[in-house]
Amino acid sequence: MDERLFWLWLASGLGFAAHQLPELLARCGDAAGIYEHRGALLREKLVTPAQQKALATSRPQDFADQLQLHEASGFQVLTLSSPDYPPRLAAIADPPAVLYVQGDVSLLRAPLLIGMVGTRRPSAYGVEAARFLGRQLAAAGAVLVSGLADGLDSEAHAAALAVGRPTVAVLGTAIDQTYPARNAGLRQKIAADGAVLSEYPIGTRGQGSYFVLRNRLIAGLSRGLLVTEARRRSGTMSTVRYALEEGRDVFAVPGSIFSPLSEGTNWLLQQGAAPVTGAADLLCVYGLAAPEGEKPAAPAPAAAPPAGDAAKIYALLGAQPQTLEALCEASGLAPGAVMAALTELELDGYSRQLAGRQFAKNC
Repeated sequence: MDERLFWLWLASGLGFAAHQLPELLARCGDAAGIYEHRGALLREKLVTPAQQKALATSRPQDFADQLQLHEASGFQVLTLSSPDYPPRLAAIADPPAVLYVQGDVSLLRAPLLIGMVGTRRPSAYGVEAARFLGRQLAAAGAVLVSGLADGLDSEAHAAALAVGRPTVAVLGTAIDQTYPARNAGLRQKIAADGAVLSEYPIGTRGQGSYFVLRNRLIAGLSRGLLVTEARRRSGTMSTVRYALEEGRDVFAVPGSIFSPLSEGTNWLLQQGAAPVTGAADLLCVYGLAAPEGEKPAAPAPAAAPPAGDAAKIYALLGAQPQTLEALCEASGLAPGAVMAALTELELDGYSRQLAGRQFAKNC
């Protein structure tokens, strides 16, 4: 029997974003192992009564037609046991048991996937920032990940395509649906040069909550998340929450203090998100050079690399600011030694100190 049938059975029985999945896999190994032990799952309090009923009243072979339908429709079916399943996504708290993909699945394992999200009703400033930064990031080699929504999600995808680079769209609908429908043309272009994915199989009826669940996949796929423009209370902030929960870097574009559309990004900066005023601010965190024609926002570090305690601290620094206490705990060094190392790094241009006695890598 095709191993994927066990995964389709499991995904259907558990439902979407099932938090029990990692524990079940730790206990049983894989979907076939879970099927073998399905009778004891409720007794061991590994599933809910509703999940137990769904798993007990279906069989893997019942999903053969579903598998065939997706393949006949041009969609690839990736399971958690597939070598093409993105490892970063597999490691989140509630990974999809099954992903449905249209396009180039290898992009899901690209070295630098950057989530780029923002409001669905942006200002002219937000659109300009998304287009500029999206083109610069994509041209430098980042694969942009977004949600194919109206507004700045669509601008991120379009920016990558404008410079001939692939992009990844994560849907909040069934894999054969496009929402909003007016983005069908954009989706076709993304599928031709990039990838479109969903955890929702053909025939899934839409629900508003699925778009929030979609946001965890954007954050989970990405090494870092860039918010270009957003209100303080918005769907964009749910993507930020998922990113922080999974330990992803969070970047934000500063905006006008008079614009409600910048309340979210400015608040993120207050909370320690790394500011991005040019692609170089983000790219240097991951060892990529600034695109030609864009001046890096910060001076280049000294030619001599850090050594000794400074090298140890530098290896711990990233885009996200960290406290002195956190660096002491991670390095095992005394506070005095960490401060001495940070001073050396700052003088040589390798790090910077931010408000609240927090420290981050300087680009």
